[in-house]
Amino acid sequence: MTAAGLALAGVAAAPAIFPILKSAAQIGKQPQGFYLLPTNQLLQPWGEQAVIQGRPVDSALDANKHLLAVLNTRGIDLFDAQTNMPTGTVKTKSSSYAGIAFRPGTSEIWSSETSRNGPDFLLVTPVSAQGAPGAGHEIALEGHPVPAGIAFSADGKTAYVAFSRSNTLAVFDATTQRLVREVPVGMAPFGVAYSAKHQSVYVSNRGGRRPKASETTAPSSGSAVLTDPLTGTAISGTLSVIDGQSFAVREIEVGRAPSGLALSSDESSLAVANGHSDSISLIDTGKLTKQDVKIPAYPQGVVGSQPIAASFSADGKTLFVACGGTNAIASVQRNGAKWTVAGSIPTGWFPTSVKTLDDGSLRVLNIKGTGNTSNGKGAFSSLVYEGSLVRIPAVNSGKLQAATREVIAANSPKLEPAGGVANLVSLGIQHVLLIVKENRTYDQVFGDIAKANGDPKLTMFGKSITPNHHALAEKYVVLDNFHTGGAISFDGHAWLMQSFVSDYVERAFAASPRGYAWNMADALTVSPTGFFWQGAPKPPSVKIYGEFCLPARWDAASQSVVDMNEGDLQSWTDYWKLYKEGKLIDMVASRSGVPALQQLIDPRYPVNDTSITDQVRADAYLRALGAFEKSGDMPQLSVLTLTSDHTNGTRPGSPTPRAMVADDDLALGRIVEGVTKSRFWPSTLILVVEDDAQNGLDHVDGHRTVALAIGPHIRRNAVDSNFYDHSSMIRTIQDIFRIPQQTRFVAAARAMTSIFTPTANTDTYTALKPEIALDEMNPPLKALAGRELWSAKQSLAMNWHDPDDIPSDVLNRILWWSSKGYDREYPVR
Repeated sequence: MTAAGLALAGVAAAPAIFPILKSAAQIGKQPQGFYLLPTNQLLQPWGEQAVIQGRPVDSALDANKHLLAVLNTRGIDLFDAQTNMPTGTVKTKSSSYAGIAFRPGTSEIWSSETSRNGPDFLLVTPVSAQGAPGAGHEIALEGHPVPAGIAFSADGKTAYVAFSRSNTLAVFDATTQRLVREVPVGMAPFGVAYSAKHQSVYVSNRGGRRPKASETTAPSSGSAVLTDPLTGTAISGTLSVIDGQSFAVREIEVGRAPSGLALSSDESSLAVANGHSDSISLIDTGKLTKQDVKIPAYPQGVVGSQPIAASFSADGKTLFVACGGTNAIASVQRNGAKWTVAGSIPTGWFPTSVKTLDDGSLRVLNIKGTGNTSNGKGAFSSLVYEGSLVRIPAVNSGKLQAATREVIAANSPKLEPAGGVANLVSLGIQHVLLIVKENRTYDQVFGDIAKANGDPKLTMFGKSITPNHHALAEKYVVLDNFHTGGAISFDGHAWLMQSFVSDYVERAFAASPRGYAWNMADALTVSPTGFFWQGAPKPPSVKIYGEFCLPARWDAASQSVVDMNEGDLQSWTDYWKLYKEGKLIDMVASRSGVPALQQLIDPRYPVNDTSITDQVRADAYLRALGAFEKSGDMPQLSVLTLTSDHTNGTRPGSPTPRAMVADDDLALGRIVEGVTKSRFWPSTLILVVEDDAQNGLDHVDGHRTVALAIGPHIRRNAVDSNFYDHSSMIRTIQDIFRIPQQTRFVAAARAMTSIFTPTANTDTYTALKPEIALDEMNPPLKALAGRELWSAKQSLAMNWHDPDDIPSDVLNRILWWSSKGYDREYPVR
């Protein structure tokens, strides 16, 4: 995509520490010029920032360091490396996690192209000395290997490409562009570097070494990777060192989730960025010895600096490390044989690549820019993707100290007190239900609540469709400044379950080529610290209903769960018929996509498929609640999913969007009613939230979403405009159960103290029935014309069994027209 413009941030010799923010601060650009992110971080990039439309993930410099090529979502952006000015753009298929390089001795750029299920390609693009691209051509790859990192031999005659799904290094004759061989390496190879001095190729393996038969593993895109038996996270990371002549392989253990590699100019040192270990492994390329350097997260003492790329200075004495978790470049300096962290420099949101020029200046690529979600038409959407390229002049030791202070302050922002109850343990809450729903913005549902900050013109599922959402918000507290941490389900569920999102996920938005593991059914997506309830000296009892789950059916004869494929799921009408006959609850089931969590899963709860009504999810939970009533024992933490509010668009054979949202609303009301009328109600808290806000518009920001807090100790008839986000909600649960914070995001978040009151009110709740029939069906194709027909055909073509395997921007228009009328333009602002 083309660069949309330049925004000058300016380099300050001694930037001021950020002011204390109002407790109700809105996310986005603040009056002082810095940004508040939905991850509870401040952002003030040093240097000149070029905005890039899309989510750029990787970059490469040509041999003369005159041109910089950027691997973007569906294109290659070319820049003058000295000025940051754009020189051209190449439109491509969806890109991979990484993989872009200039071929030595030629005017070619090679880059990786991939998709969710293949086919995959290498794109070869000619480029002029001035940076003007020519017409490229593709090298087709057999199967679905998922090309990632690319490196060349010094003479440019051989190309080395990491095949992520094949667990191999592919060797190409770069002249004939033919695959010569594949060399088995570790699991999920990512980065590639070549040393002419040592005639060696280096490959980082995100999934580490190949596991032994007796070891604990979990699946990752068709392969088994070594994992922790309690958390399910991948626990091995390795570097493969391949002899360029014999192709013999030696493996060196490094940190977890190794990604970017950097080779010093004299080729004596190789840096490996270990994204899940918060460390850099420095390899002596002659002796193949290793020195690990920890890269601190802020606040310190927790996980989350996420070093994912690196670049050496020209003299090899400084290593610059891109830290996606702290939005910074760490400066690691050599003193004799020892490397130490000297400080950090502020960047844009989630830096994913850093390059060093000979004058010591940096070129830093940021996946999420400054977090702008404006659609340019007066509204905001989380599907507006905007990255950036920052040019940072050389930073001397004095400026580095000031920069470091700014990075520390930006990652622990100070807000005015929110009020409420500071000591949440004192409330005596013994049970928490966390109910996770799908993909709505605040304005879509609550924009019609007059006393809060909403825009009724953007409301699509108002009070007549969601009477329980509205009644619960009005009865308790309207949260009109609550935000998702992520943009789509892939990262949204990770924020809620982990307060951590790997660069593996952040890089994958173009294609999710190893699979769209929004349910974390890929060990490489799991946080190094596991899930938010883990790690406590006395962990709470946990039960999971729907979250993390894969399709299954219940076999009554054997009283067990039977595995099934996504394609075996039935249609909405088939399931609805079974539901009306009272048979569905004894047929649906689920199994954990994270093997380590299988014992926590309720197998009788339906999988998150939108062909299954949320009423049977309510039935399944209320049946479990009835059993708890009899036993007198209820899990301290329950995680539930409701999915019908995702909708099936206007697909014939499915209910209308408003009927599916009404289905979701009624299920929520029934669950709340059941809990409030149970013996556990006096000591219970119910928290409700969307995993993301991707399928709609909002007038404040694309991350603002629907959230509810329900309980005896929740304030009544209140509007709470304090700034909160996903990590705030998780911090609240952790504080209630005295669970220590393990990631920097939840450690820096504040609990939602303002929603609580010390005085208990145990009034019960009775569910309201929506005005919309839950089986109000979309009309058949033969009854449609114009936009309605187009919308129905588009909806029919979408894979609704995978919640986000759909073109969300198309779905958003369909939902808008279905709600507002097919003669209304999108959006109306």
